[in-house]
Amino acid sequence: MSRDTGIANRLRNAGLHVVEIAGWQTGGSSSFYPQGSVDHHTAGATSGNAPSLNICINGRAGLSGPLCNVLIGRDNTCYVIAAGRANHAGRGSWYGLSGNSSVYGIERENTGYATGPRAEPWRDDQHLAAGVAHAALMEGKNANFVCRHAEWTPRKIDTHSIDGNDLRDLVHAIQEKKSAPAAPKPPPAVQNPFKPPSKPKPEAPVAPSGPLTPKQFLENVAAAAKGRPVLKLGKQGAWVRDLQGQLNRAFGEKVVEEDGKYGHKTFNIVKWYQEVMGLKVDGVVGYQTWASVIAKAITG
Repeated sequence: MSRDTGIANRLRNAGLHVVEIAGWQTGGSSSFYPQGSVDHHTAGATSGNAPSLNICINGRAGLSGPLCNVLIGRDNTCYVIAAGRANHAGRGSWYGLSGNSSVYGIERENTGYATGPRAEPWRDDQHLAAGVAHAALMEGKNANFVCRHAEWTPRKIDTHSIDGNDLRDLVHAIQEKKSAPAAPKPPPAVQNPFKPPSKPKPEAPVAPSGPLTPKQFLENVAAAAKGRPVLKLGKQGAWVRDLQGQLNRAFGEKVVEEDGKYGHKTFNIVKWYQEVMGLKVDGVVGYQTWASVIAKAITG
C-alpha cells in the first residue's frame, strides 16, 4: 500500500472531527501494508485536550516519531499524524500480524490509570469515537485484526479498562452499520366509552432500515439516549421495561426480569454495570448510562 493518504477523508466521512497535522501525508515510512489496527492510550498529562500531540509527532528519547497514525484528543478530535508506518506497537503480534508495517496505530489521550489520584475513566462517547476511527482505518478489512496494545504484547497494559472483544464487537457493529434500537411506544390511550371513537392519526413514516453510515450509527445511539428519561429506584413503566431489556441484551443473558419495575434487583444490576463500564456508580440511569447500555446492547 505504501502510505495511506486517504486516512483523513475516511475519518471525516465517518463523522469525526479531523485536524490534519502539516506534512502527515509523507509522515512515517512508506514500507506500510496495514491489515490491522492497534489501540493505545498515551499515558500523558492529566489536563489538556491533546498534551501528547508533540510527542506523537516527533517521538521521544530512544524512539523517533511518528508514534501513531492518529491521536484522538479528549474531546474526540482526531489528529492525523502519519500516512505511513509509525513506531507504536513494537515487538509483538496479533493473529499472525507482526511489525509496525502491518498495523495502524491509534493513540487515545488518557493518563493511563484506572485507579488512584491520576485515574481517568473512559467516557461512552470516547469508546464510540475510537470504534468509529478504527472502523474508518480498517475500511474493507476484518475487524478481528483490531486489538489493544496489551493483546499485541504482554509488556503493555493499554488501553486500560477495555475488553478487546468489546472493542472488536463495536468495530464490527459500525462496519455492519447497525442501527440503535427504537424507543418503546407508549401504551395506547383508553377510549372514553361515552364519546364516539376518534379517527386514528396517521403514523409517522418509518425511516428505511437500510445501511447506516458510522456517523448515523453514532447519532442514533446519542439520540436514543437523549430521548430516554432519567430512571432511578422506584420508577415503573415502559421505559423501565426498555432498560431491563437493554441490560439483558448488553450482558448477553437474562440478568433481570423485564417487569417494568425499577426495584432493588434492577438497581443492583445497573450499579454493577456502571462499575464494570467505569461509569458513575449511583444506580441512576441518565444519559451516560443509557448511551453505554444502548451501544453495548447493539454490539452484544
